[in-house]
Amino acid sequence: MLEQLKCLQTHIEVLKTRLGHLDSENQSLLKDKASSEQQSAAQIMQKNSIITQKQDQIEELTESLAKLKAQHQQLNHDATALAERYSRLEKSCTDLKNRFQEILAERNSLRTLKEQLLHEQQQAQRQIAELQQDRERLAQKNDQAKNKVEAIIQRLAILGTEQDHHAQEIQQLAHPTESHEEV
Repeated sequence: MLEQLKCLQTHIEVLKTRLGHLDSENQSLLKDKASSEQQSAAQIMQKNSIITQKQDQIEELTESLAKLKAQHQQLNHDATALAERYSRLEKSCTDLKNRFQEILAERNSLRTLKEQLLHEQQQAQRQIAELQQDRERLAQKNDQAKNKVEAIIQRLAILGTEQDHHAQEIQQLAHPTESHEEV
């Protein structure tokens, strides 16, 4: 019995030491649990603040997305308007190009006509100069002919007066009585 008692005492001692170990283990586990709880509470708070920040970012991004969608829609509308305007400008450009080609063709035909008219003008001026020379030459010939005719008329007049004078003398000789009557 004593042995059993000793055995029991040793068992009790062992149990006490085990109980002390378990108690200290329990205390350390409680401390670990408390620190884990504190850490997890801190992590939860940190995660909650991160979640709040992320939610704020999501709200900001949602607002930004709505603005960007509105801008995108406006840009699409502007792009459509610009495309229509560009096609009108392209058509106008084509029309202007065609009109420019027509103007160039008209200009070339006008140049040709101008050169032709200048050539005709030069020919007409040459003809006018030739006609003026002919007129001057004919005027000189006319003056010469006129002078010759006048000279001939003067000679004839002189001859005529001499003949008249001779004729009168002949008449006086032929009719001497008539000449006294006239005197």
